[in-house]
This record gives sequence, structure tokens and C-alpha cells, in this order.
Amino acid sequence: MSLEEALEKRDELDEDFGSDLADASPQERKQALEADEKREQAKQAFLDALEKNPSLMMTTAGSSCEGWRVTEYRGTLSTDAVVGAGLPASDLTDQRSLLLGSKMERAKRIAWNELLFRAHEAGANGILAIRYDVYMLPKGLFGASVTGTAVAIEQLSQLNQALSQDLFGATVTGTAVKVERA
Repeated sequence: MSLEEALEKRDELDEDFGSDLADASPQERKQALEADEKREQAKQAFLDALEKNPSLMMTTAGSSCEGWRVTEYRGTLSTDAVVGAGLPASDLTDQRSLLLGSKMERAKRIAWNELLFRAHEAGANGILAIRYDVYMLPKGLFGASVTGTAVAIEQLSQLNQALSQDLFGATVTGTAVKVERA
């Protein structure tokens, strides 16, 4: 797609959904489009790296990751994605039901990838308390919303993990230290 076509497409989206660039100059619109493209490239590079090394971002629906401790909370994040079903929702056959399910999965994946990248942009290497919501919108559209708390986490040493274990029904936490005589 040429730059002119991309700018035209963005103009159409701005008209449909409103934009903070509605009154921007052509140069400002071009800069915004280039920034969008640069961000998408950075996001794809991060997602590719994450696919090769999943430990770059720990994720859980829980409030903690076993063997890790939160060192800093980076904020609650929320992302949304909307995709078109391309099918009427009435008279669902098995095949149409599978197609609709795949569209819902696509919306979830788009929102999930955006959440991962936003956490990365926030300097986080973990996301806690992840929640998905999927919903149907008018005109055959599906939406997915994903929320979570971006955190900086560090892995506990094996000794610290052992000290954090549940002993006789009481949770004991602490840090191992080495004491030397003078």
C-alpha cells in the first residue's frame, strides 16, 4: 500500500470513528501515520522475540507468579479489538459456528498482542490478574477486551523460594543472608 493510499485509509477511519488528527495538517497526518507504522514494526519485533523466548513476559490470571516477586507495579492496562464476523448470526450451522468462533479468537489474539506490547512499553516483564471479555456488537462485529496489571518481576533464588514455602500451615517469608564472624 502506498503512502497516499494509507493516508486515504486513515482519513476514512478518522471520519468513521473520530480522531485527534481531524484538524491536523497533511504533514502532521503523515507524521502520525509514520509513527503508527514504526510502532507496529516495534510491536511485531517484540512479539517475534517473545515467541522465541516466552520468558520475556510472564503472564497469569492469578495475583502472583510462583517463584517470582513483584518489584514494581506499572499500572493496569486494558486493550480492545473489534473484528467483523462477515456472516449473519442467524441460522448457525456447525461450519458457521466454527467460523464465528475463529473470528472471536482473532479478536482475542489482537487484543492480547496489544496488551503484551503495552506492558513491554511500560517497562514490565509480567502481567498479573489477566481477564478476557468477548462480546458481540451490532452489524455482525465481535469485540474482545483484555485487562491486566503490568508489573516488573524478578525470579527468587532457590533459597528464597524455600524460605517462602508454607510451613505447618503458616506462610513464612524471608531473605537468606550469609553471616560471617569477624
